[in-house]
Amino acid sequence: MDKIIGQIIVLTKNIFLSSPDGSRNGMEQFFVGKSDPFRFTGGFGLSWWYTKLSFKTVENISFLINSQLIEFSGCDHKSIQCVIRDTLHEICVDKKIFNGDLVCFGGKNNLFECKIESDVKKYGIYILDAILENIRKSIASRSIIYAAPRITGQSFSISSEKLHIIHKYDRDKWNKLLDLGYCTDQWNPASGNFMDGQTTAFSSKKYDYVFVAETEGTIEGSRFSASLKFRKLFSVISAIIEYSFRSKVMARPYSMCLQIPHSKSQEKNFTLNEIGELFPYYGNEIKLNESNILKIKQWYETEQNLTSQQRNRIEKCAHFINKGMNSSDIESYIHYFVALDALYGKIGSVFNSIEEGINRLPDSNYWNKKISWLFDLRNELVHGGSRYIEEWPKYMRYYRHFEAEPVRDIEKLVFHALASAPFSHHELNNKI
Repeated sequence: MDKIIGQIIVLTKNIFLSSPDGSRNGMEQFFVGKSDPFRFTGGFGLSWWYTKLSFKTVENISFLINSQLIEFSGCDHKSIQCVIRDTLHEICVDKKIFNGDLVCFGGKNNLFECKIESDVKKYGIYILDAILENIRKSIASRSIIYAAPRITGQSFSISSEKLHIIHKYDRDKWNKLLDLGYCTDQWNPASGNFMDGQTTAFSSKKYDYVFVAETEGTIEGSRFSASLKFRKLFSVISAIIEYSFRSKVMARPYSMCLQIPHSKSQEKNFTLNEIGELFPYYGNEIKLNESNILKIKQWYETEQNLTSQQRNRIEKCAHFINKGMNSSDIESYIHYFVALDALYGKIGSVFNSIEEGINRLPDSNYWNKKISWLFDLRNELVHGGSRYIEEWPKYMRYYRHFEAEPVRDIEKLVFHALASAPFSHHELNNKI
């Protein structure tokens, strides 16, 4: 907390009541005091000036709040930074902490010099408490809804991630979200429309599954945290379902999400946002049966029993696998190798550490024959030796020797590594 308080003091020393250089650069105009978002209340208009250091300090405070205070880990930095500035607009005439006349009429050089609290730490704590209280008002429970094409099966949930994978016609499962307090009765997952018939970005899409992530945070923060959960889930599903190489079609993957509010949230709006292309539009349908679902749930359950460092490696691996799934050619290949590096890599010994990790995989002998070739192609692409995979000088030798394409092999390898990761770490922990 002391670091945050220190940065608040630095910030108020660098909010100037007149232009430091005589220009309008960095000028901010606003009405002082609390504002009512639903009506124009007027008030005293004020201008003050930010410098580059001021903006940087606001960013520092945002990162410290987000990283050091668990309560605000679901908040995005942009929202926190807006709250910091809005809070200062609100309390700059608060008689408990500032001399409002000095602030409003430029009686001092900067905001800090207008304080009436002699104890600097108490001054910083007062401002911090006001900021945190306003951030709390922007936090709400929401469920983030996403749909993906060509994937279907039975409904199930992953409790550790607060994820629900629901078939659009499974009303019983959908109603359980309503029991949790989410306002799901206002949206029809089968049609994609709101219950009053109003269409959404989902209305014209073809999908069977509705993917739901329970979140808590700001609107942007909730969307971001949900996207991470979804990317991980799609990587795990793809790793566990045994398919030959998946071919993509030209249709654009879905990229919209719907944020459904909780009944206890102050913010009751349904929000449609871009969340990103999280699952490719494949040419063949992926169907999850009971056996697949059991394996997926066991994967997550086993991962939960690992150390935080091990879970972090697996999550980063899954994230970059998803990035590779949603890209092509060189970009896809490099993302897959970054995933292997995230899972196994050690600084200064990338290849050896990846090779060591692959040695712990089932069927490791099969992959040991290929990994040096695949790593050579990775170096060729990363260092600009080839502009595309087929330009690699060893491409035809690899294809003839292994009767396989390297881009298909690297995808199979990363899926195999991710599917095995929690169980391999669990066995390793037991041996230790």
